[in-house]
Amino acid sequence: MFVSNTPTSTSHNMKIVLQKGEARTFRVLLRPVEAGALTWRFRFHNGVDSTWDDGSESWEGLPGGRFEIVSTSVCAEADGALGAFAPVTWGGAAGRAVGPDEWAVSDPVALEVAPGGHIAFTWCLRALEEGAFLPATPDSRALCYTAPGEAAFAPMSAFREEDETCLPDAFEADRAVRYRMAFMGDSITQGVQTRVDACEQWAARIALGIGRDVAVWNIGLGYGRAADAAKNGAWLRKAAEADVVNLCFGVNDLLHGSRNAETLANDLRAAVAALKARNPRAKAVLFTIPPFDLTGEDEARWRAVNARIRGGDHLGADAVFDIARILGREAPEDNMAFFGGHPDGRGGAAAAGEYLSAFWPARRDGLLPA
Repeated sequence: MFVSNTPTSTSHNMKIVLQKGEARTFRVLLRPVEAGALTWRFRFHNGVDSTWDDGSESWEGLPGGRFEIVSTSVCAEADGALGAFAPVTWGGAAGRAVGPDEWAVSDPVALEVAPGGHIAFTWCLRALEEGAFLPATPDSRALCYTAPGEAAFAPMSAFREEDETCLPDAFEADRAVRYRMAFMGDSITQGVQTRVDACEQWAARIALGIGRDVAVWNIGLGYGRAADAAKNGAWLRKAAEADVVNLCFGVNDLLHGSRNAETLANDLRAAVAALKARNPRAKAVLFTIPPFDLTGEDEARWRAVNARIRGGDHLGADAVFDIARILGREAPEDNMAFFGGHPDGRGGAAAAGEYLSAFWPARRDGLLPA
């Protein structure tokens, strides 16, 4: 079945604005989880999943603008060189129009990627209205590039590296897996401040290290918050495709959402409940709120919500992964981040190591469907 085949996070929390008739080409190089000869497809949702910063520029549920997919290509990259471009079609055509809040799914395309190489996806998009905005993502930790005009089959020399690009939500391959897992969270899940293209954030390490019968989709986004997940929009819809959904929220709710402990706990409970309503078979793993050097009242709320997550009914979740214990300093300074508020590669290794070596083996049978 077609499932995510990259450990790098995707989804949308920002936007790129184009004027009517303006065309721009976006390219990304992604490391696959499974290399070799596979059939791929690409899915894109024309809307914003999660609020960026204070919500003045983009917010959860904001539909994208009207635009046209002009042309799309895919090829393999190895040792810094691109292979032969293969065209990607959409419903049998080279391109298609995409309306606000619409999904676009490509036709399958065959591609062989060598171990250690990348899949290079490129598409040219043209605005069909003035001020059309394309849902975008900064800090994806992937190798991202842009070029003006139509350049879907152009060499790398036509492109410049760009942190923020408009890309599909899902890079999927037809893989022999039995289960799907999702990671939904903020920039800590996305992997901000880990090295670009290194796949050293904890969600990426888990995607690469978990059993080959489980496919992982990382939809973590900078500034992501539980309040957005609780709205049960397109973002949660993506997560609900999975058998097991890992939810890691809280930092931005405390710092940017001004949520008190009770409200944040209710948001987390509502997100878990909405997930289960969309997919009654899905199991929810709720992460404790990672340490972020919070002090004063922020620290008090952080401790109160983590106590709620750890105790009682875990706010409706099926299991709890105590990432705060792994990434924090020793008590009583456990509110201080040992590997940085945005964990570096060492923090990613610590969290993923605990998840893969202890948490997952102990709970796999109870979380995966029979």
